[in-house]
Amino acid sequence: MKDKILIIVFVIILFSFSLTIILSESQEVSKYERRKLTTSNDLKENFTENLDDFLSDQFPLRDTLISLSSLYEREILNIKDSKNAYIYNNDYIIEKTYPLNTSSVSNYIKKINYINDTYLINNKVYHSVIPDKAFFLDGDYLKLDYDYLLDTVKKGVLAEYIDLSNFLRLEDYYKTDIHIKQPSYLKIVKELSRFLNFNYEDYKYQIQSYNTFLGSSYSKAPMYKNYDSLEWMTSDYMKNVKVKHLEFKDSSSIYEVDELESMDSYNIFLKGPSSLIEIENFESQNDKELVIFRDSFASSLTPLLIPYYKKIILIDLRYIRMDLVSNYVNFKDKDILFLYSTLIINSSDLLKVNNFK
Repeated sequence: MKDKILIIVFVIILFSFSLTIILSESQEVSKYERRKLTTSNDLKENFTENLDDFLSDQFPLRDTLISLSSLYEREILNIKDSKNAYIYNNDYIIEKTYPLNTSSVSNYIKKINYINDTYLINNKVYHSVIPDKAFFLDGDYLKLDYDYLLDTVKKGVLAEYIDLSNFLRLEDYYKTDIHIKQPSYLKIVKELSRFLNFNYEDYKYQIQSYNTFLGSSYSKAPMYKNYDSLEWMTSDYMKNVKVKHLEFKDSSSIYEVDELESMDSYNIFLKGPSSLIEIENFESQNDKELVIFRDSFASSLTPLLIPYYKKIILIDLRYIRMDLVSNYVNFKDKDILFLYSTLIINSSDLLKVNNFK
């Protein structure tokens, strides 16, 4: 009899708890997990199919419980790569990229060379690689064989190679995100100027900041980790610039400040993921044009290149097939820069290039 009473009480508590969650106002976004949550509106569309996800997503103190789980795994079970990320020097959250995918590296080279041979025969073509944060790991951590990766792409890609790895330090990266801080790109711009033949100038910038930035890696560590400060740089040369997206017809700004409160605050830079962006500088003193084949790292770099070109075109082959690009971009008389992170090179299937050999 006692067991039956306990079961009934448990069922009543469980039902009441679930009902309370359903009747409460839904949280639409988890900034901690950087994703949209299942809400009461999803329940209205399909109650039975979405109920489990809804109860899980809207569970009280969900973020705290996830954080405690990570803390338990790292501190009690001593799993230092919990959630596939390391906490390095008790400060930087560094996502584990191990192991090296040599097939992906080989296919990356083939894809870039295919684009060169098919579309860029008469262009000046440059190639560079941005190392991910794991490049700076020291000690007993699993990481890529970066010497092999960088040396292989340097020798394999048929373009002039620009080595940027010596200009970067771990301190140049966000602690909770994979990306590089925008002010740290100034030294990269200076090095690029030596190859791309523009005269580097020490422009005056005003630095603005958002001091509660939760990067893409934040949820992989306990919540006691500090926020990052996301900084963006403005200058007078940005006042007469037009930005045009293939997808986002209503976006024309270099910095989309509204994105600071979105799931990914890094999207302030050129509105984040976008297949094709054209940036026109109406105050340019030359007719030079640059095309950058890129990933997300270039979003915060590109604004610092604007004063040196009349037009910059950004192509992200993760979101558009290469055979479609020529419908929108004329490569004639343009300099070309392939600028990819080691993350993409180790996952080159993401690049939509067909018919490469």
